[in-house]
Order: sequence, then structure tokens, then C-alpha cells
Amino acid sequence: MILNLCRISVLLLLAYLPGQIARAQTREVDGQRRQKEEFQQAQESASKKKLEVESVQRRLDGLTDEKEIWRREIVTAKAKASLAREKLTQANITGVRDDIEKWRMEVSNWEVRNKSAVLELERVEAEIHNTVESMHSTLKGKAESDLILPGESVEIYVTEDESFNGVYQVRRGGYILVPRAGRIALAGKDLAGAENAIKEALQVNQLKQATVLVERPTGTGPGTEAVIYLAGEFTQPGAWKIPRDISPTIVTTILRSGGLTPGADLTKVRLLRLVGGEALVEEVNVQAILNGTGLPSDVNLQAGDIVMVPAFANSVYVTGNVMKPGPLKLLPDDELTVYSAVLRSGGFSRFANRNGVYVLRDTGNGGKKKIPVSIKDLQESGGADLILKSKDIVVVPEKFFSF
Repeated sequence: MILNLCRISVLLLLAYLPGQIARAQTREVDGQRRQKEEFQQAQESASKKKLEVESVQRRLDGLTDEKEIWRREIVTAKAKASLAREKLTQANITGVRDDIEKWRMEVSNWEVRNKSAVLELERVEAEIHNTVESMHSTLKGKAESDLILPGESVEIYVTEDESFNGVYQVRRGGYILVPRAGRIALAGKDLAGAENAIKEALQVNQLKQATVLVERPTGTGPGTEAVIYLAGEFTQPGAWKIPRDISPTIVTTILRSGGLTPGADLTKVRLLRLVGGEALVEEVNVQAILNGTGLPSDVNLQAGDIVMVPAFANSVYVTGNVMKPGPLKLLPDDELTVYSAVLRSGGFSRFANRNGVYVLRDTGNGGKKKIPVSIKDLQESGGADLILKSKDIVVVPEKFFSF
């Protein structure tokens, strides 16, 4: 009887275990898929931010050039109108009717051109103001809801065990390394999602109950403190809290906020500021300041300022499933191809889709052209590679079946 019961128990166990194993495997696969989707979302978010900043920079470039054109037009029109008035006065003295009519028309024409240029300048200044205000609102609104991205840092507080407390950098793979808990994927999650992920990881084999708080390190992120907004090629873009008892400048802000990416162009840093309803856009050559050949002193910043650091003009950007995504400088006479750019970026990561690589190329007016490049075919048959142009974006997607 006992033997039969044992046999039945074994048979039931054998029937039960495969289902449990299958469910566990399904949960693991679902977890891996979710982590990959979140990581991809984080990468897409980072790329989108970069494109948004580049779009604003191009917009401001065009508006700044247009503003200067209309300013010159106003100066010219005023000078020409003044000269025409003098000629009209002389013509009135001599009494030559043809000359009087000629210079009267000249005065009228230049006054009309001046009024038209003034209106155009006002329009451009309004567009600049709207662009800066929109950028400010966007950065302010995103500060609290931004996803955690690879490369930034997070500060963790665990109530039940202070040994887990500290600042952790999110690795390129989208995870942090926590002592005794191992890798915890955070990229693509907001702060609340990160807290849940860390809590679940700690409660597996470290703590029975974990109360976790995740924040961005002191000096970054929004709050009641005064902030400066960092955009472009900052290592940690977003809202940066101004530390107490300091008067921030462009250089000190760059250094204290975590620095810049290798593709940053310090010769064309922009300061955007809203003052009394007016927009100030000032280009600052920070490289010259650092070299001691520029302004005698640094540029002071105020709360609410936006500091934009553009990418090096002659550069391409590699994103997606490569080992070291990021910008690559194009050197003079450097014919960089798609495959060479991937190799310079550390090569393909494990789940890269070599057959689905493509290039996004700027076509002007904010448009992008998608150019497919099959690296797999190139490797296997030695086909022609694509030579990259400045501002190209090389995208290496993930295989559909990655696990």
C-alpha cells in the first residue's frame, strides 16, 4: 500500500514538474523580452532626444542667420533713406523737378523696405522666442518623467539594509551591478519601475522585504531647487540642480554635471535664456575659454538657462546593437563606411541583425532618408559598402528572435 502511494506520488510529481518548468521558462522568456523591449525603448528615447536637440539647433541656426540678414537690411535701409533725404533737400533747393521726384521716390522706397525689414525682424525674434520657450517647456516637462538611459547614474536607498545604498552607473547594457544581487536591468524604466525592479531582485535571495527608493544623484533632476537644463552632447542631459553656495558658469556646469560625450563640439555651445518675455540666444566658444584664447572670464548662468552642446559637425552616430554606441568623428579625407563605423563602435552585440542595418541620412528640411545596408551580405559576398556622410545615423536593429 505504502509502495503504491509512493509510486503515485512520484508519477504525480513527474507530471507536475514539466508544467512548472515550462511556466518558469515562459516567465523567464517574458522577463527577457520585457527587458529587451525596455532597453530598446531607452535607446530609441536617447536617439529621439538627440534628433530633437539637433532639430532645435538647426532651427536656431537658420533663425539666427535670418535675424542677422534683416538687421543688416534695416541698417542699409536707414542709411539709404537718410542719404535720399539729403539728396531730396538738395533737389528742392535747385528746383529740378525730375530730381525732386526721383529722390522723393527713393526716400519712399527705402522707408517701405525699412518697415518691411522691421516686421520681418520682429517675426524672426518671435519665432526664436517660441523655439526657446518650447525647448524650455519640453525639457522641464520631461525632467520628471524621463526614462533611465544607459550611461547615467542612479542613487539607491534601501531601508532594511544600508549596505545596498549608493550611486550606481547604468552600464551600456542597460543594467546596474548591485553587490550580492548581481545585474538589475533599469534602462527603459522610470524611477518607479526601477524601484520595483530592484525590490524584486533583492527579495529573491537577499531580503525578505525591501523598501527601495531610487533617485537621480544630488545635482541632477528636478525639484524645488533652482536648475539649469542641459541638452545635446552632455553625458547626463536633463535638469541639473545648481549646488548651493556656487555661482554656475558654462565651464563649471559642464565639469560638475558629469562631462560631455566624445562627439561634443565645444566651439559652438549655445546659451538659451528667457528674460522678461524676450529670448536670448548666445553662442559661446567654450574651447577658446579653456585654451585661454577666448573671453577673459567664463559665462555666468542663471536658473532656468538652457545650455546646448552640439555634436561635432563632421560626425556620424552609431546606435542600436553595437558594443559601444555613440558618435564617431569624421576626420578630413576620411571615407568611413557603414561596416567600418560598426567596427569602430566595438562591433556587433550578441543579438544584432546584421542583415537589417540601415542608415538615416538628412535630406534637408528635417527629413530623413532610410538607406538599407546588409552587412551580412557584405561579409559573405564582399559587396560594396556605403560611404557615410556627416550627420548620418547608422542603426543596427535587433534580431526578431533574440532568445
